[in-house]
Parts: sequence; structure tokens; C-alpha cells
Amino acid sequence: MPGLAFAVVFLLTAFAVLSSSGHSSLGCNEEERQALLNIKGSFKDPSSRLSSWEGGDCCNWKGVGCSNITGHVVKLDLRNPCFPLRGQGYQANCLFYKYVLEAQNVHPSILQLKYLTYLDLSGNKFHNSSIPVFIQTMEHLQVLSLSDSHFSGKIPYNLGNLTKLLLLDFSFNSLLYVDDFYWVSQLSSLQHLYMTDVYLGKVQNLLQTLNMLPSLIGIELRNCGLNKLHTHQLFRATNLSRVEVLDLAENGLQAPFLDAFQNITSTEEIDLSYNNLNSTPFWLGSCINLVSLYVNSNALNGSLPSSLKNLTSLAFLDLSDNNFDYVPLWLGEFKGLQYFNLSGNDVNHIEGSLASILGNCCHLQALDMSRNNFHGEALGSNIRPGCVRYDLMQLDLSNNELNDSLPEWLGQLENLNYLIISDSKLVGTLPCEMVTKLVNLETLVLSNNNLTGSLPDCIGQLVNLKTLLLSSNHFLGVIPRSLKQLVSLKYLDLSRNSFNGTLHQNIGQLKNLITLYLCRNILHGNIPRSFSQLLNLQNLDMSQNHLEGSVSDIKWPKQLLYLNLTDNHIFGSLPQDIADKLPNVTHLLLGNNLISGSIPKSLCNIDSLYNLDLSGNMLSGEIPNCWSVTQIQLSEISLSSNNLSGVIPTSLGNLPTLAWLHLNNNSLHGRFPSSLRNLKHLLILDVGENHLSWTIPSWIGSIFSSLKILRLRKNRLNGTIPSQLCQLSSLQILDLSNNNLMGPIPYCIGNLTGMILGKNPSASQLSEGPRYIEWYEQDVRVVIKGRELEYTRNLKLVVSMDMSNNNLSGSIPEGITLLSALHGLNLSHNHLSGHIPERIGDMKSLESVDISHDQLSGRIPNSISSLTSLSHLNLSYNNLLGPIPLGRQLSTLEDPFIYAGNQFLCGPPLQNACSSDDLEHGYQDADEGEDDKKDKMEKLWFYFVVALGYIVGFWTVIGSLLMKGSWRQA
Repeated sequence: MPGLAFAVVFLLTAFAVLSSSGHSSLGCNEEERQALLNIKGSFKDPSSRLSSWEGGDCCNWKGVGCSNITGHVVKLDLRNPCFPLRGQGYQANCLFYKYVLEAQNVHPSILQLKYLTYLDLSGNKFHNSSIPVFIQTMEHLQVLSLSDSHFSGKIPYNLGNLTKLLLLDFSFNSLLYVDDFYWVSQLSSLQHLYMTDVYLGKVQNLLQTLNMLPSLIGIELRNCGLNKLHTHQLFRATNLSRVEVLDLAENGLQAPFLDAFQNITSTEEIDLSYNNLNSTPFWLGSCINLVSLYVNSNALNGSLPSSLKNLTSLAFLDLSDNNFDYVPLWLGEFKGLQYFNLSGNDVNHIEGSLASILGNCCHLQALDMSRNNFHGEALGSNIRPGCVRYDLMQLDLSNNELNDSLPEWLGQLENLNYLIISDSKLVGTLPCEMVTKLVNLETLVLSNNNLTGSLPDCIGQLVNLKTLLLSSNHFLGVIPRSLKQLVSLKYLDLSRNSFNGTLHQNIGQLKNLITLYLCRNILHGNIPRSFSQLLNLQNLDMSQNHLEGSVSDIKWPKQLLYLNLTDNHIFGSLPQDIADKLPNVTHLLLGNNLISGSIPKSLCNIDSLYNLDLSGNMLSGEIPNCWSVTQIQLSEISLSSNNLSGVIPTSLGNLPTLAWLHLNNNSLHGRFPSSLRNLKHLLILDVGENHLSWTIPSWIGSIFSSLKILRLRKNRLNGTIPSQLCQLSSLQILDLSNNNLMGPIPYCIGNLTGMILGKNPSASQLSEGPRYIEWYEQDVRVVIKGRELEYTRNLKLVVSMDMSNNNLSGSIPEGITLLSALHGLNLSHNHLSGHIPERIGDMKSLESVDISHDQLSGRIPNSISSLTSLSHLNLSYNNLLGPIPLGRQLSTLEDPFIYAGNQFLCGPPLQNACSSDDLEHGYQDADEGEDDKKDKMEKLWFYFVVALGYIVGFWTVIGSLLMKGSWRQA
């Protein structure tokens, strides 16, 4: 297993150190006992790890060891119990931070433990203090481990005085550094050197120093900046022949540096992962005792390196995340191989097929060939029976281009307990002759393929299954009742298929289910009452089916966290005691059903609630005004498209984490409650299609700095558009249409930087935010290109402004042309006058422009012809005149209605031709535009020449005075 060598050498060292220590029968030295109490007093100990440090006999205190001969304290082990020993993984469910001992520095009382041979402070916190210089006086130390303890600064040179050290571990202190490694050469007995994350990029004598330590067995210099070392250091280290473990990962190394280690032919483990190797070291082929080799995440390419061919002792081989494209047949000679990872390469050919290689690797337990490019024929049809049995337990072939059915030889791998072949374009059915042989399977993942047919009844024979993921295939028919036999099942995902029929009551027998996903199928009928028996169920998604039943009759297990029944035929009223039925729910998603009645007030009592979606139902009455400050997680409320009335409740202001608020398409009235000022993290505010009145609050601009979508369309809002809206620097969609707004468009409209190319949050910028995934779940309707479109998954990319159907007056601000990221602009059906802004052509992203039914005059700017993305244009019913501009994109918009109601417009696509005067004026306008540019250039040159003349004349005089003293005196 990986890291076995590390664990073995550490335990051997520890055994040697502690063989003479234990609980002394001589009692505790009083001076040492007092020193230990001083050390205890220097720590913050939230978990009371040192609670046993009481009484007179310190040798019985936890973490303290005394010599049986002298009674002196020889061992002080304060390692965080969650911090793993060398070569072991972190303990599951062990809260590391809970057991951290915290001190400003290492207490000097430790010096009174004069006979200490073992000191381990790993996994604690010393607030980036320096490693104390006084440690040099602890001359008996054999083991010194300060790993991951928040030390910083330069490691003291005088630690070279600790000449009895066998193990030195400063790893995982990223603020430590060394600039001279010579002091390490004085540690002549050192066997294990661990410096992971310590910066060694300035060391001038690293390799020379290592070469002076012939006792070294383990070297770990991971992520130490070794690629910064100067090339003059590269030489052949000849005294490292005893090294068994070499870890140089994450250093950005290339092959020449590694040639210094060509003499370590007896090594058993080498880790060169996460470097910049484009070839393997030539000397690897001589390491015939090598058991573990990790060369993943480099730049290796072509066939697997022939230098590995002789390493027949390999048990662990990781070549993942390189650029290999060919697997040679000789890999099958690695008969002792237990773990092989070739994922994330470009493998498109396997010599002799994968089956022929597996035929000889009898002891292989884990094989990962995911994320490659090989096809089904590379798998082969049958495994040549070269083994009495096959030990393979884990097989991952996901993310390939198989375009084939499941290989028959899978049935020969009877010990398989983990099989994943997702996203690999598998075809065909799930054959029982193979399934029934894999009785030890615990995980089966075949999602995102093209499997067809029904799910066979024999699936129920996989009684050890804990995870079954078959989503996004083409399975059809009923869900087999034999699933009830999978009593160990924890995760079941059959979503995005074509399963039909009803859900049987026996689903309640899957007592261990934690997650059940059945969404996007064709299931119908009632939801089984047996769901209440699934006492471990936490995640349930049955959305987008045809399920029915009264919502109040459904019995849910109380521990449900995620419940999604959107897009079904659920009817009836929500139970008034819903908080008692679902006290722990975080996501309650019941949108697009037939639910009626009022919204229960008890929803306000569910403190765990994060997302509430009741949209698209027939709910009536008022929105409860009971939202609580204890609902500190609530992020989304969607109540849109119901029959709700009344006012927007003021208690919504108690939800400071609310980011998505959809109240549109109801019958809400009144004004904006001032309590909404507290919602400073809002990203979407959609209250469109209601009966809201009064004015748009000016405080929206100063409060909602993160707001990206403001949708107020189809209300009864009046007054002017407050200029404070220009402060909404993140805004991407602004819809104020179909209200009674009057007055001018704010002159500062160009300040909406979220609508400017290069300044608006792009998809890549949004992906850095914590709510990136939630953008995919939002649903907003936007009128663009003359149609109302519903945007969901690509909503975060839409940039639009709609102020149509109001009573706005005045001219269109020239600053609006700064909004170069706008896709849609609609200012139609107002009383706008003046000219179309000359620089409208700067709005390069425009796809839809509607400024019809206004009172605009003057000519259509020629720059409009540079809008190469424009596919919808409406300038009708204004007072525009002159020739219609010519342009490649405008020529595709041939509908005369675009320009209707402008009797003085001429030219194609209109029937009335332009007179010579019209054309002359058109050309003159174009020429004037060019003349303006020339005039500006001429003025710039004029000012430049004047300034240059002034500078030359000035410095001619002043420079002469500076150079000639006599001139200055004169």
C-alpha cells in the first residue's frame, strides 16, 4: 500500500528510541514535574488533552515517558491526536482543530528536561514564532518533530549540535526556510529527514550536504522550491546508497537535477509527482528493488517508458495526468503490481488489449484508466486465464471513448467491489450473465452513457451494493421491484432516464438509503407512504416526473435535508405544521405543481432552511410576515407565478443572507418596505408583474451593491427613475418596463459598469464566487428581440436594459453608448426626443435594439451599421429622416416595418428612394465624421509641436545657465 515504507521506518525508529522508556517505578523528578506544569500552563488546551497532568507522578501523565533506569523524563509526545503518523492518512471524523494546543512559543522550561530523547509537538499552533535556538542544548534528542505547528523564519544553524538525531521533521511549516544546509551535515546519525513545504530555494549546498549523510534512509523534500537551485549544484551524490524513500514531488524539477540521485539503486519508494519531467530519469531502470513509484502530474508522453520495464518488483505505480498515448504489452509482466493509475492521459492504444495485460496481473487490486481516449476494442473480449483468481477490487474506466458494450470479461473479476465506467459512451444493455457474477460489488457507477433497455431484475442479486448510479442513460420500463433486496444501498441515482410506471411501496425496505434521485423520468402515480420508513434518507429528488398526490398526505422522514418535487402534479394545501414534519430541511423545492391554499407560517420556524421554491403553483393569500432572524442560512425565496396578494412583508428584512428573491407574477401591492435595506447581498430582485405602486426607492442604488438583476416590469410604479440606480455597478439586467415612470433617463446611465465590456462580471469571474452553481438554478424572463424569453442556465451571461412602455421624456443620454456589453436595449413606447446617440455603434454586443414609438428625430447614425451582432432592430414610428445607413449587418434586416412611421426616411429596404440632396447630406454627414477625426488629429499634433517647442526653448536657456557659471553670475 502507498506510504508503507514511511510507516515502517518511522515505527522502527520510534521503537529504538522508546525501548528504554515507559512508566518509571522510580517516580517523577520534582524539577522535571514543575517544568512540565510550566509547559502545560503555556498552552491553551480547549479539549483538555493535558487534563491528566496532575498529581505527583508525572511519569503517568499522558504523553510523558520516563526512563525505567533513571526515572528522568525522556519522552514528550504532544502530537495532535488527529495528526497522522508518517505514512498514514488522516483519521476520518477526527476534528483536527479541536485538539490543537496553542501557545505563543515553545516554553523555555523544556530545557529542564535535560534527558529528553523524543520531542514531538506536531499538529499544534505556535503562532508563526521562530524555532527556539535553545533546542540546540538538548543533546540527547534522537527524535525531533515540529511538523505542521506554525513555525516561521530561518531554521537555526546551531541545531547541528543535536548529533544524536535519528529523525528530524520540520515539514508542513510553509513559513520556514533554510539558506545554508551545512549544519545538517553535522547530524551524522540522521536517518530520516522530512522538510516538506520548507523553502530551500536559496540553499547553495543541498546536494553536497545530503551526500555527507551516509545513514540517510528517508528523504522527504516535497514542495521545497528545489527548481530555484542553481545548476552548479548538480553533481552525482555517491553516499546515498542506503536511501529507501525519496520524495521530491511538487518542485517543478526537470531530469538533470534528478541525476544526482542515480546511486540510490536500493530505494523502495520514489515520488517525483507534480514536477516538469518530460522524460524519466535514465537510472530508474536500475532500481530493481523499487516497490512504489509516483511520477504522476508531469509532462511525460509517448509510450510508457522502457526504463520501467525491469522494475518487476513494483507494487504501486502512478503515471496519471501525463501525456502517455500507448500502453505496451510488457506491463503484464508486473505480476506483483497491486495499484496502477494511468488516468488523465491520452491513451488511445493498448498493445494486445487491456484484457491480455490483466490476465497476468493476478494481484492487481486497483486499476484507474479513466480520462483517456481509448475505444472499446482496446478492452479486449476475454481475459486469458493466467491466474487462478483475480484480486482486482477497484476498476475505473470512466471518461473514455468506448462506443461499445460492457466487456464480457468483467464477469471474471469476482472480487470487484468498485466499478465505475461513467461518461464513456457505453452502449447496449446491462447483461445479467455479467451482473450476477459481481456479487461483491459495493459501488457501481455507469452514469452518463448510452445504455438502453430495462433495468434487469437480476440487479437485486448485488446485495452488497452501497452505491448504484445509473443516471443519464436511456433505460426504460419500470423500476424493478428486486431493488428492495439491496438492503445495504445508501446512494441510488436513476435520474435522467425514461423509467415509467409507479413507485412501489417496497422502496421503504431500503432502510439505509441516504440519497435517492429519480428526477427527469416518466414516473406517475402516488408517492408511496413507505417513504416515512426511510429513516436515514437525507436527499430526495423526484422532480420532473408525473407524480401526484396530496402534499399534506405525503409522509416524509424527519431527517430530510434536500427535498425536490418540482414539475410534478402534487396538489392540495401545504400542511400548517410543515416545520414539525420537515424540521431539518435545507432545500424545500415544490415549484410548478398544483399546490393551493396559503403559505404556512410555520415555514418561518425552519431555521435550517436555505432554499424555498413554491413558484408556479396556485397559492393564495398573503406572504407570511414572520421571517425570523434565526433563519441565518436562507439564501433563496421563490414564490413567483402564484395568486399571492397583500404587501411585501417587512420581515423579509430579517434575512441578511438572502441572495435570490423572486416574487414576480403575483398580485402584490403597496410600496417597497424600507426593511429590504438589510438585504445587502441580494443578487436578484424580481418583483415584476405585480401591482406595486409609489416610486422606486432611491436607496436601492446605495444598498444593493452586488445586485445583478433588478426586474420591476409590469407594475404601477410612478415618479422618475432615481439617479442613484447608476450606483448599481454589478447590474446586468435592468427591467423597468410597463410602469408609469416619467422624466428623463438618468444622465449617469453609463456608470452601470456591469454592462460594460471588460468590466462586467463574466462567466469566469462568476465561477470564482461561492454562488456560481446557484446561478444555474435561477429562472428569469427577459424581453429581447421582441419576444419574452425564459433564461436559466445561461442567465448569468445575459446583459439587457428595458425601459419601454413608460412616460419617459427628454433625450437618450450619450453615456448609454458606454454600455458595450448590452445584448438588448428597449426604450420603445415612451416620449423620448432628440437624436439617436451618434456613437451607438460602440455598443458592439447589441443583438436587439427597440427605440420605436418615441419622438426621436434627425438621421440614423452611420455607426449603427457597425453593430455586427444585431439581429433585431425596430426604429418605427419616430420622426427620423434621411437615408437609411448601408452596412453588411443592416442589409440582412430587410423588413420595412423596422422603419415604418418615419415618413422622411428613404433608401432600402423602403420603397421611397432617396433624392440626390438626401444622399449628399448622408455622404456629408459621413465626411463630417471623418473630418472631425482629422480635425482632432491635427489639433493634437498642433498642441504637441507647441509643447515640444516650449520644452526645447526653455531647457536651452535654463540648461545653458546650469552649465555656465559665468552666465549665471551675469
